[in-house]
Amino acid sequence: MMRYVCLFIMLFCGIGCNATDKGLTVKSMEESETRVYEVFGMNCPGCHGGLEKLVKKIPAIQESEANWQKKQLVVTMRPEAELNDEDIYDAIRRANFTPGKRIK
Repeated sequence: MMRYVCLFIMLFCGIGCNATDKGLTVKSMEESETRVYEVFGMNCPGCHGGLEKLVKKIPAIQESEANWQKKQLVVTMRPEAELNDEDIYDAIRRANFTPGKRIK
């Protein structure tokens, strides 16, 4: 039990993270473009994990986050990267979902 309490405290307090790393992440995310796509066919929390992994394999993608409740995929591009929307639509299809339109 004590082990779990220690783990919780470490995670809650952010032990192991330093401000320099956080600053770099924030800066790179600010310079990146974010796009949102509709995705149909995700019906449970487990559905979006596979889609996120496929999308992260695209070289221009820095981060991806799918939400099955909102039926959306949010991708953050690497700074100065070029991304063709068709690459995203292809990843959505390979994950056995149906792509919708790009929202923004």
